[in-house]
Amino acid sequence: MSSELILNWGEHDSSLKKILLSATLSLRIFDEDLTKLKLEQSDTADFIRNFLNTDKRNTLQIVVRNAEPFRSDSPRLMRLLATYTQNMTVIACPPHLAALSDSLFIVDDRHALVRFHKDGARSKVILDSAEQCAPYVHRFDEILREGGEQVSASTLGL
Repeated sequence: MSSELILNWGEHDSSLKKILLSATLSLRIFDEDLTKLKLEQSDTADFIRNFLNTDKRNTLQIVVRNAEPFRSDSPRLMRLLATYTQNMTVIACPPHLAALSDSLFIVDDRHALVRFHKDGARSKVILDSAEQCAPYVHRFDEILREGGEQVSASTLGL
């Protein structure tokens, strides 16, 4: 059980990969638009697909402040959303939460990467500590309770 301060994007990216690869039950993500998390990279998207495919109880919950980059620039994640509708959700948070500027990436409620501001790499990585992750899990749950627009992988219309 440890936590460490991250100061650059290289450390941020490697910490994210490390905790992502430890996922066995749940992924919870709150972010501006997912672009800085690089989830659309083929190896990362493949891991997420395998994670969701391994067990129907595995869940991926994503809340974004701006869903447009997800809708327009994330074909791999959009395919996952279409395929794993039972255990993957993407929500565009309501406008009153738009001023939030942090980012949460929580794995199994025991590991987390918390970026303090959407524009910077400065982050805190938590490894194997449910106790240290608890405030961030609580924050994510509060954000989720605020509602928002569910992003769909299908286009509705005539």
